[in-house]
Amino acid sequence: MKRIVLAGGVIMVVLIAVVLFRTSQVGAPPTAKAISIELVNVDPNETAAHLSQAVQFRTISTQDPADFNPQAFIDLQNWMRQTYPHFYDAVQTQMVDTYSQLNSWQGSDPTLDPIVFMAHQDVVPASEGAEAAWEKPPFSGLIEDGYIWGRGSIDDKGAMIGLLEAADRLAASGYTPKRTLIFSFGHNEEVLGSGAKTIAKLLKSRGIHPYAVIDEGGAITTNMPDAKGPVARIGVAEKGYVTLILTATAKGGHSSTPPTRTAIGALSRAIAAIEAHPFEQKIDPVITKMLQATAPVQPFVGRMAVSNLWLFGPMVSAKMKKSASGRAMLGTTIAPTIINAGFKENALPRKAVAYVNFRIHARDSVQGIVDHVRAAINDPGITITLAGTAGTEPSPVSQIGTGPYAWLAGIVKDVFPGTIIAPNVVLGGTDSRYFAIITDDIYRFAPYTFDSSDFSRIHGLNERMGVEDFAHGIQAYYLMLERAGALSEQ
Repeated sequence: MKRIVLAGGVIMVVLIAVVLFRTSQVGAPPTAKAISIELVNVDPNETAAHLSQAVQFRTISTQDPADFNPQAFIDLQNWMRQTYPHFYDAVQTQMVDTYSQLNSWQGSDPTLDPIVFMAHQDVVPASEGAEAAWEKPPFSGLIEDGYIWGRGSIDDKGAMIGLLEAADRLAASGYTPKRTLIFSFGHNEEVLGSGAKTIAKLLKSRGIHPYAVIDEGGAITTNMPDAKGPVARIGVAEKGYVTLILTATAKGGHSSTPPTRTAIGALSRAIAAIEAHPFEQKIDPVITKMLQATAPVQPFVGRMAVSNLWLFGPMVSAKMKKSASGRAMLGTTIAPTIINAGFKENALPRKAVAYVNFRIHARDSVQGIVDHVRAAINDPGITITLAGTAGTEPSPVSQIGTGPYAWLAGIVKDVFPGTIIAPNVVLGGTDSRYFAIITDDIYRFAPYTFDSSDFSRIHGLNERMGVEDFAHGIQAYYLMLERAGALSEQ
């Protein structure tokens, strides 16, 4: 017995020593210092006025194609050409899928693969309720309290106008890129992006294999649960997307004599069964690298847990599951979003239909989602079909720490000193998913700084962009484009 106790004690001492040693290996947080490079001059008031004007074009995408207003897109694009003449003189512009824009700035070395910069012109509707719920009218583009207010100021006209501001200045300087720079401005990202999809297919048909693709999805965050200070979250992957339509049928008739199986009852049980059978949730390699990047600013217990995930992984996972965003990062999500049934309070509907949206983790697939749902429901009376399209698979994971990631990290270090740089998985969908057919190196990052409270504004009320943050982001875009055009590495 004494030997067992002694052995157990030795094992415990060794375990503690290993844990403490690994914790001690966590590096120090980056040091904030003055910007050591010369940034392009940007007038915050001038650039804010331009974003304000862009917001005022009601380039709204809705699920109903009948609501599409082509003139708003035509007017926006005419304004873009007038406002950024140096850019449009430098590029070759091709309209794709009628309203999407493909701009190519030819490089001097055709042997170098191009870099693609993406943004989208369209926005979601202003709100679920009346526009009066907004603090500022959503399409006014008002500049007040240090912000540009309005739908699209962040998602995604902020990125598109930021790119144009930077590229126009770069073109005006007489700059000639060595590597071709391509700008893809889709017109319907908010409704599954046929414009960007067509552009990606067009580039593939031309044999173009980009060195990297840069799109929306990540940004510099502050006051987040894992780090109060700034963290540049570079999206190295994004989840897949599929919506399943569940349909239940039953005999109709008067509500006074209901059958034992009703359409609404069967559909409700099906939805409940899906939610009762969630997908696997666990820490993956990208989350591991993200946690390791933010570990230096964690308290001792946090550093110890992250540096010893082999031991504390279940505890870290459990903590992440306490928030909706944390759960979403760990696995495929289930979201019933639409339900249709019935037409009269005392009449039994013959059909009940529900839409359930899934954001697919990299360990799952579209077909796997269908199989999982069918098994969970276990009711042959419920039909399962895909809504609209065949869905999209999870993206490949881009390089982390090397290649284009290192180039982006260098921009952040120079323009935003003291900022932690961490890989991230984008939980929503972006137009860049379609470009996986021509490159694995897709990065979802816009160089703007947002507080944790800003994320509810995206697709929500009171979307806004900081005037100074926008100007600083344009300086980052300028450096990004300048260095992109000079990159000689394949």
